[in-house]
Amino acid sequence: MRYLVLLALTVLFPLLAVELKEIQRTEDWEMLLGKATQWTKEQKFDAANESYLLLTEAADQFNFPLLLKAKCRNNHGAMLHLSGRYAEAEPKYKEAAKYWISAMGDESDEHATTLNNLGEVYRLQGRYAEAETAYRASLAIRESIFRKDRLQLAAALNNLATSQVQSMQVSGTGSLGFARTLNGMGEVQRAQSRHKEAEASFARSMEIKKEILGPNHPDISTSLNNIAALRQDAGDMEGAEKLYAQAIAIREKQTPVDRPALASLLNNMGTLHRRMGRLESAADYIGRGVKMWEESVGGEHPLLGAGLNNLAELMLALDKGAEAEPLFRRSIAIQEATLGEGHPQTATAYDNLGILFLKQGRASGAETMFRRALATRTKQFGAASGVALESMHHLGQSLHSQGRFTEAERVLVNELSVVEANKLQRTPQHGFALAELAYVQFAQRRFPEGERYLNEVSAFAAELPATQREQVGALYSAYASMLRGAKRTRDAERAEGKAKGFLAQ
Repeated sequence: MRYLVLLALTVLFPLLAVELKEIQRTEDWEMLLGKATQWTKEQKFDAANESYLLLTEAADQFNFPLLLKAKCRNNHGAMLHLSGRYAEAEPKYKEAAKYWISAMGDESDEHATTLNNLGEVYRLQGRYAEAETAYRASLAIRESIFRKDRLQLAAALNNLATSQVQSMQVSGTGSLGFARTLNGMGEVQRAQSRHKEAEASFARSMEIKKEILGPNHPDISTSLNNIAALRQDAGDMEGAEKLYAQAIAIREKQTPVDRPALASLLNNMGTLHRRMGRLESAADYIGRGVKMWEESVGGEHPLLGAGLNNLAELMLALDKGAEAEPLFRRSIAIQEATLGEGHPQTATAYDNLGILFLKQGRASGAETMFRRALATRTKQFGAASGVALESMHHLGQSLHSQGRFTEAERVLVNELSVVEANKLQRTPQHGFALAELAYVQFAQRRFPEGERYLNEVSAFAAELPATQREQVGALYSAYASMLRGAKRTRDAERAEGKAKGFLAQ
């Protein structure tokens, strides 16, 4: 969404109501197109949409040039895109691409721009394979344009034309369009946990943009945000915080301020602070971001849905479950309506609401949420992805809480199998699976089986985060109590000794 491009003229004229017969001349048609573009920028989406529908009808009825038809479809797609109506934007971009090809051939900068826009709406719908295909097609066109420009320059070595050099910057591998598509590609790669590829895409994109725009342009803010997100993924919270702060400072100085973009940055900084345990500042950042989104994009936009989910997560971290639940529910309602039940963002909200239900002892409701999240995450990212394993584990916990031990064990054993098959041993996820399996066995008083799982996780507990080590210690303490109840004093003392060792670390 950050990099969609409006190609229309911005000439305006006073217009209250227009009939089809009044825009038979291309001059009048283009003036109305400029007005629709301005309405889009002002986020007057209903007025813009009506104008684009009329423009499309006029262009077709009066047989306007293909370039105008392509421009109209692209801009209509951009308006739908900005308003969060991604599924409706997709066919407009596809129609625009066909007209660009008919009018200018396969390799035009305009066609590359529309393919980039199409990649953006695919990405925002969680359709990452299709997004990557569109981005690669856009990059290939711009690379081809760059090669042709170089050949033209080589043929004119005795008279290096300034216009040709400028053309290389507009359309080639050193262009803003190329950099922006690279950035979109990086976002797809990050979403698929292809972090090294994402890092390379983001770095190259920012390098190009700095050369053309300088270090303080809003486009640089977008790159800083994306690199910060990668740092956060890698656990470098301080590094991420510095980059988010730089990005926010750039956006705040922008005139006029791009409020949706600034809201995204505030939200991201708040989410980072929540994960760092700085809950008070997290509440300030996320709250400001949600308010800014609601004021700038309206109450039914997927961006607002994501912000409400993050605010609800914060309420959950503050043990304010009563405040978190309506936020989660509103987030889910917005995202189901705008993105669909099968979108990764919707799945995150399902999983989070399930966690709330589990904490409240509403295990049956939690199970429903976790099953929805697991189905979507497995389809989108595969069973071995971190998010799918997370939902699988939560599902096992919800079954355990309901006393459905056989079903819980089946889910958790499957989780353990996926972890081992994908060489994720001795990771926190491996530890979670083993510990929960031990709990399930102990709940059924199957001591040997439970102790086996517990000993497995204790063998690498020193490599796990402190909170997980404490969980291992607590599990040994619970096991010791069970053994004392079974009159196995010596075994209980041994388990208590292990518990003290882990709890003391």
